[in-house]
Amino acid sequence: EGLGVGVPTGINTKKIAGASVRDDGRAPGGRIVFADGGELPAEIVVFSAGIRPNDGVARAAGLEIAARGGVVVDQHCRTPGDVSIFAIGECAAWMGRTYGLVAPGYKMAEIAAKQILEGHSDELGHFDMSSKLKLLGVDVASFGDAFGLEAGAHTLCLVDSVQGVYKKLVVSADKERLLGGILVGDAAAYSQLLAMVQTRMKLPAQPEELILPPRSGKSGGLGPDALPAEAMVCSCNNVTKGVICDAI
Repeated sequence: EGLGVGVPTGINTKKIAGASVRDDGRAPGGRIVFADGGELPAEIVVFSAGIRPNDGVARAAGLEIAARGGVVVDQHCRTPGDVSIFAIGECAAWMGRTYGLVAPGYKMAEIAAKQILEGHSDELGHFDMSSKLKLLGVDVASFGDAFGLEAGAHTLCLVDSVQGVYKKLVVSADKERLLGGILVGDAAAYSQLLAMVQTRMKLPAQPEELILPPRSGKSGGLGPDALPAEAMVCSCNNVTKGVICDAI
């Protein structure tokens, strides 16, 4: 909102009314009517409805397609109609859903490669939906159980309206493990925090230190020396299981 973007929440759109759409896509005099009776003038309305799988080749080949598009795959990324054909990434539909994030794509690629080369029995299971983005110049990240859905979970929050920073950590009921979190305005600690979730690393005695600004003479976070041996540091800008990746 500080960047001049209005963010209405807790409302439902009832209809888009009062205008005819021109050839250029604009609708002069248009408005969005909300369920509570409120209105918002709008010449252009953009629907953000996720991804549309590019499954034309699969359709032409007669492969099974999910209800909302995407090549249907089993737990090994194979297409049910022909087990010699694999599909991964945004064109694949696993359990009726397509995924537009890089981490699920990496996992699919790993499962498919192992199946092809070794006949490995690894299965897809559930995907890690953690992601780090830059929205209108603002760093935003979400990882693990960001909304504290696990029973008995506790929450630590830092709200800095001066610097425009919001950080939330969700810890387990026994206060031993980091479950997830949300970072807005400062996502520098994203890689370390995600690694802690993935490796089930024990929390430090004062977990609030993970999100507090660094004090004089101390750096923020735990530092790479505190991470478990299975956490690997690399120089890319994406994260997959067991790998910490920092943007360069």
